[in-house]
Amino acid sequence: MLGSLFAISSAFFWALAVILFKKSGDVFSPLSLNIYKSCVALILILGTMLVLKIPFFPAAPLKDWLLLSLSGILGITLADIFFFMALNKLGASLVAIVECLYLPSVLFFSYILLGEKLGLGGIMGSILVLSAILVGSMKKKQMADRNKGSESDLGGIVSGILSMIFVAFGIVMIKEVLEQSNVFWATLVRVTAGCISLLVILVCHPNRRHYFNELKFSRAWLTAFPASVCGNYIALLCWVAGMKYTSASQAAILNQMSTIFIFILAAIFLKEKITVNKAFAIVLALAGACLTIFT
Repeated sequence: MLGSLFAISSAFFWALAVILFKKSGDVFSPLSLNIYKSCVALILILGTMLVLKIPFFPAAPLKDWLLLSLSGILGITLADIFFFMALNKLGASLVAIVECLYLPSVLFFSYILLGEKLGLGGIMGSILVLSAILVGSMKKKQMADRNKGSESDLGGIVSGILSMIFVAFGIVMIKEVLEQSNVFWATLVRVTAGCISLLVILVCHPNRRHYFNELKFSRAWLTAFPASVCGNYIALLCWVAGMKYTSASQAAILNQMSTIFIFILAAIFLKEKITVNKAFAIVLALAGACLTIFT
């Protein structure tokens, strides 16, 4: 139950972050935004560990350090750059649909790497959640307008697919490490590896001066900072904790609830209407979440 609560909390805070990141993406490029939010997360995690007196260098095997670092490079450096590229090209609603690939990706890697198999409740729950996302994203007018800018959309979709594959593989590969590690320490190693690799990319990039200028203090920080706190501190810690305290498959099903939360939050903060489709989708998703948690 604890892992399920963490996983669904992660979905909520990530959905909130996506709404804010979309606004930040109007000013920040994907690389700059990724560097900014990763540095914010690193500072917050370091501060939390200092307050809670959690050791920065526990007696963990070198293999654990290396796996967590690789996970950070895949799941933060690469996955988030591709995610922000997709978010800029597709927008929050469409990128939420592309995020649906996260669930089958985690289920696939969990089976290949961990030998996990879903029970009947988990299978029914995942079907309900995916069905909810499909129902909630149905829009006749939107589908008719997709012909315009289709090339840009294709690039956004490919970026989103790569993001979900990297993030899914990056978290499943450290599932066994998480089961015997402190959540804050594991998150610290991942974020540190992500920050270092991002800074290397920045320094080596031919347009580095442009990206440094983007990172200077501006009004964009007003949305980028709370987005980073929600998405790359609270949601990230809950996401890692969810993977630690429940199976990767169950956690992924509940993480996928972020799409439904995006529908709800978009209605609250962006004044988008809750259509009949979206209302039905919310009911389906809640039913799927309950099946996953209580079976």
